Amino acid sequence: MNAIDTTNATIEFDLDGNILNANKNFIKIMGYTAKDLIGKHHSLLVDPAYANSNAYQFFWNNLRKGIYQKDEFITVAKNGKLIWFLGSYNPIFDTSGKPYGILKIATDITLAKTQFLQLAVETQEKEKRASELIIANKELAFQNKEKENRAAELIIANKELKFQNEQKEKRASELIIANKELAIQSKEKEKRAAELIIANKKLASESILKEKRKVEKLKRAAELIVTNQELAYQEKRSIELTLANDELKKAQEELGSFSYSVSHDLRAPIRAINGYTQILIEDHADSIDDDGKKIIQAIINNSAKMGVLIDDLLAFSKLGRKEVSSVNVNMTALVNGVVSEITIEKGDTIPLFEIEELAHSHGDPSLIKQVWINLISNAIKYSKYKSEIRIKITSTKQNDKIIYSVKDWGAGFDMAYYDKLFGVFQRLHSQDEFTGTGIGLAIVQKIVNRHSGAVWAESKPDAGATFFFSLPNIKH
Repeated sequence: MNAIDTTNATIEFDLDGNILNANKNFIKIMGYTAKDLIGKHHSLLVDPAYANSNAYQFFWNNLRKGIYQKDEFITVAKNGKLIWFLGSYNPIFDTSGKPYGILKIATDITLAKTQFLQLAVETQEKEKRASELIIANKELAFQNKEKENRAAELIIANKELKFQNEQKEKRASELIIANKELAIQSKEKEKRAAELIIANKKLASESILKEKRKVEKLKRAAELIVTNQELAYQEKRSIELTLANDELKKAQEELGSFSYSVSHDLRAPIRAINGYTQILIEDHADSIDDDGKKIIQAIINNSAKMGVLIDDLLAFSKLGRKEVSSVNVNMTALVNGVVSEITIEKGDTIPLFEIEELAHSHGDPSLIKQVWINLISNAIKYSKYKSEIRIKITSTKQNDKIIYSVKDWGAGFDMAYYDKLFGVFQRLHSQDEFTGTGIGLAIVQKIVNRHSGAVWAESKPDAGATFFFSLPNIKH
């Protein structure tokens, strides 16, 4: 045992796997001290994944049965390095033949094993490169064969092309001869035609002159008739267009009055519904179950939404009847005032505004202010889920118009649904995501149109939107 102790690494365990002793060789190889090891479990020396495996439990069950184990073993040194041992686990028996301990006797073969594994990897790499080289050679041979085939095809194609060119040259020669014969025949025909023309001119010169004068008179008469017919048609179309415009204007006025009347008349019953449901929930709450309260609350909420919708519809219908004034508007001051009002109302999240010096314009200040309120409010609303709300407001002069823009970096929209953007009650986002009635942009378009301008937008989903509107540049 002493001879083994001086030449090999030895370590002793009880049947539960607890370390009882280790010699200096084992301690030196593993980097531990005796104090580090004594009393610790054998699993300290192996990979944690192996220590928790069924194979590890099977290994120790065999040792407890007194079964001798010999193999190459991987252990984990204190510094985490993997140590390869060639050794054996030897059960120690008492006088009755019952195992009571385990003695491991091992030799460090890490260097030899590492060299062996490295050699195996290198051999595998060489075999892999040899296989790749064989495949590459086969591919090269295939490519060379393909090139030879294409060269043979090219030779055949060149022969065919040469034959076709010879045939074309032959047909060209035949065509030249035929053209010469045709030219001779044509010259003869032209000569005879020229002689015939001279003869006809001599015979019919007076008749042609008379006919020409007659045709000119008829032509002037026809032109006069057409001119009179066109004037009559244009006068008729002008009258019809005037009548149609009058009817359209009357229909629009009637539609606006009807919308105003309906919206105005709806406010009273909606207020009544809201008021009665409030009384019901306040005075009779004890006699209403939870489902009933939810229904009543839904009625209150939806009647409130209906009230807002009616107010917006009234505002929209009033636009058609409001006289539009035209004064010089300081756009920068107007926008700064709108921004101050909106940010005071919002309260919680203050957007970051970048407002350029805006060009002055002419128009109705109260209506143009409503355009800015709707566009800036939308920019803030559709940016509410962003960590930072940024809004940029600019203007550009283009010949006879001034273009204003409001840009945000919010939710944006899909341009595939652009046709719905400025329609009344049209929404491109759900009510749960962003509240609103769907009238705001319709109001913007109507106001801008009444100022002889235009409104449009550009956007991408989740990349923000830019709304533009133009007003006439009065100087031009």
